[in-house]
Amino acid sequence: MAKRWVCLLLCLAFAVTSRAQSNLSTLGDLLGALSERGYRIVYSDSSVPLQQPLQQPLSGADVSLDSLRDVLQVLDLELRPVDGAWVIVRAEDEPPAEPSARVDDPPVLETVIVTGTLHRFPAGGTAASRFSFKAQDLSRLPSLASDALRASLRVPGVSSVGVSARPRVRGGLPDEVLVIQDGVELLEPFHLADYHSAYSAIDYRTVESLDFYTGGFPSRYGNRMSGVMDIRQQWQEEQYHTDLGVSSFANFVHHRGTFGEQHPGGWLFSWRQGDLSDLTDYIETRSGQPRYRDAGLRGSVDVSPQWSLSGGFVYSEDDIDFSDEEEAAASEVDMRYAWVGTDLSLQEHLESRFTLSWLSLDRRRFQASFEQPDPEDPEPQDPEKGGFLDHRQEVERLALRNDWSLLRGDWLWEAGWQADYSRADYRHQSLFNRGELADLLGSEREVDRSLRVRPSGWAGGLYLQTQWPLVPGLIVQPSLRWDRQDYYQNGGSDSQFSPRLGLRWELGDQLHLSLSLGRFHQPEAINELQVLDGVTEFFPAQESDQAVLGLYWGHGRVAFNVELYQKRYREQKDRFENIFNPFVLLPELEPDRVALSPDRARARGLDIDTALELTPSLTAVLRYSYMDASDRIDGRWVDRRWSQEQTVNAGIGWERDGFSIGLALTWHSGWRSSELPAFVSEDTEIPVASVLNNTQLREYFSLDLGVSKSWEIGPTRLKLYTDISNLTDRKNQAGIDFDIEEVDGGYLLLQDPETLLPRVVSVGATLSF
Repeated sequence: MAKRWVCLLLCLAFAVTSRAQSNLSTLGDLLGALSERGYRIVYSDSSVPLQQPLQQPLSGADVSLDSLRDVLQVLDLELRPVDGAWVIVRAEDEPPAEPSARVDDPPVLETVIVTGTLHRFPAGGTAASRFSFKAQDLSRLPSLASDALRASLRVPGVSSVGVSARPRVRGGLPDEVLVIQDGVELLEPFHLADYHSAYSAIDYRTVESLDFYTGGFPSRYGNRMSGVMDIRQQWQEEQYHTDLGVSSFANFVHHRGTFGEQHPGGWLFSWRQGDLSDLTDYIETRSGQPRYRDAGLRGSVDVSPQWSLSGGFVYSEDDIDFSDEEEAAASEVDMRYAWVGTDLSLQEHLESRFTLSWLSLDRRRFQASFEQPDPEDPEPQDPEKGGFLDHRQEVERLALRNDWSLLRGDWLWEAGWQADYSRADYRHQSLFNRGELADLLGSEREVDRSLRVRPSGWAGGLYLQTQWPLVPGLIVQPSLRWDRQDYYQNGGSDSQFSPRLGLRWELGDQLHLSLSLGRFHQPEAINELQVLDGVTEFFPAQESDQAVLGLYWGHGRVAFNVELYQKRYREQKDRFENIFNPFVLLPELEPDRVALSPDRARARGLDIDTALELTPSLTAVLRYSYMDASDRIDGRWVDRRWSQEQTVNAGIGWERDGFSIGLALTWHSGWRSSELPAFVSEDTEIPVASVLNNTQLREYFSLDLGVSKSWEIGPTRLKLYTDISNLTDRKNQAGIDFDIEEVDGGYLLLQDPETLLPRVVSVGATLSF
């Protein structure tokens, strides 16, 4: 710990002595800012140098078409209106009807984009709730364990108490978010997957951009109801080819390069390993070795101006052991996937992509518990409590996906399909006793299971989406999606139709109103069968109808966005929760493990996002959310545990001369927990529905700091950085545990409040050359 504070002080000392110079923005930054403000700009990145530096740092006042024209004039380019969009062409050229683009590094625009890489095609959707993070945005945000993909946790509408890196979006469950990398849907994109997914399995230093959707997402994304994280890898960095890094939680190597002139291509290698012990303090084990590794190799080549190939292989591994005097747990998770893709530009206005992928997931989970006598009271209070659980899971999936895009004047068409074959093998053995408290709750006390389940089968989907200006200023985006699964046991199958509609009214250059209406379905994936809790059949696909109404306004250095949303769920699956404290080492063995069977659910809320550019070097954000999320169980509405009613996220960042400092604050209403009476008489059973989420924990607060400083030393760059989460070391509540004591006539239930993560410090250094 002392070494970490020394490194922090060194970072601050170097920063104080640094000389102030402005960081230059690029043409790509200007185009991205115009896109965020709703301008439809079409261009080919073969003729538009996105890395072209601007004369001065970009400010809100500079984000205008006039500023863009000034930059383009120096490059012998100009901006011309074509069919309701702005097209960048050479000054001496006539604008093409539908310009084409290379596949190396296609831009992402808000409404119209032309590119040959369809899984990177996405405009955000006419009315989608989308937050886009570039690589530099991720690196300068304060984040727990320097895990920059946690930036999604600060987005309005996301529930979090700082433990899990997996977001809960607008009242939804954590498994309602789709994670896509390299155009491949990932089954387990987080390390510590069996312990609340506390760390991303994707090294943010290799990420080019992250698009995070919290509602109204396009129909090309299927089988999840609440959100999408679409991650794009960084193939090249112009100045540096190799990164060597060490930090508190990760040691890593990245190497990227290019090859060929007639058939240019690029490749990226990444490797990372580390120890996550400081992220597991909430489990309160006396010893543990939560180690992880991940690696990836990616490449691409342009076979011709109209045809490119790409592919790669990614590996991720968890090897985790925890133990103390009364509990022991082990978790091994191995995920591997490989893919190959081809991008075709069949005509200047017609693009297609094929992606073939293979994914394998192997998991083993072991838990053991045994009652130890108290030295002051040699007779155990609950001598029968304890036991073991041994769970193994193997999954394989082979998938083929094909996407198409067609741009005809003002009309943009998207269509595609996916088919995959999956098989899984679940092997489960358990024998344990949850103790007397389970009897009081009427839950299963004695568990003796030996299960073997081997589902297999096909799944697939089709989608069609179009958008066009219905009248000047009004953009319409209807879409339809159909999905089917036939891997249910006993030859069962299921299918779903999901219609969606997006509308966007352009009320001015800096003002627009949007409306998204849609139906979303979520079948249980073949890797999500709840065998750990004794379930051997898949539940029918869940269904949610959602509406989002949004207003965006920008002026100068200020951007303001507000959204109202409502979600109504039907066909809810049964799920299992620990109703006292979910942040435990052996959740399936705990007495508060109960089955919840909601027949309906609902979520509604308000999200406000304000971004301020105070100076070219100083920016700030202020975000507020109101949320009400609940389940209907046994005929009554019950708040979901993570329904944090009021949330405030605020941040301020300053960046200059290679030095950056960011301060972020998170406050929200406390999560829910279940409180029992202090005394229960003998032979009394407490209905779970009567106590479920009946109390609110203390308000959550965290102040986080991030500091970094980099130096250019000849052809190399040295960067030192630190992230401190929960700077004030606040004892945020995780839940309430109960100790049971038998007395005359019944039982005393003694509360034992549990806390979340303390202050967590991460320091590191990166050498790039």
